[in-house]
Amino acid sequence: MDFDDIDVRMLDNLQKHGRMTNVELARKVGISPPPCLRRLRIMEKKGLLSGYHAIVDPEQTGFTVSAFCVVSLVSQASKTVDSFLQIVEKECNIRSCFSTSGNKSFVLTIVAKNLLEYEKILKCTLQDSGIVSSIESYIALNKHKDEFGLPVETLLNS
Repeated sequence: MDFDDIDVRMLDNLQKHGRMTNVELARKVGISPPPCLRRLRIMEKKGLLSGYHAIVDPEQTGFTVSAFCVVSLVSQASKTVDSFLQIVEKECNIRSCFSTSGNKSFVLTIVAKNLLEYEKILKCTLQDSGIVSSIESYIALNKHKDEFGLPVETLLNS
């Protein structure tokens, strides 16, 4: 998809303020509401926009532990990988899962209310599955940058 300046400004505003009305969005990007809504519907239809979400503060909700886990499986057989992905889907505290290149199989982000809950997730959900061969765990101490979305401003430079 080719992007013009208005598309990029729309995407940037939607990433930062997903609840804004079409009228607000149109005003911010400098066009009238009807063409703004048309552009928005095209972006949605093409799958460019996959949803609108609120960002919930983890500290305010009691999720004080954020961790990154690098996981290796006992095998890369499709049955083993599928079993692991089913475990990941069922565990609500696992917030993201990425397949990776290299020696390790997956990188997970996990949130928990405390270290005991985190340990239980590691032991009961991952280690006791019988398909995980190793886990390297990295507890986040401070958040220095956590940008939501994509750097859409670079779309015009490509």
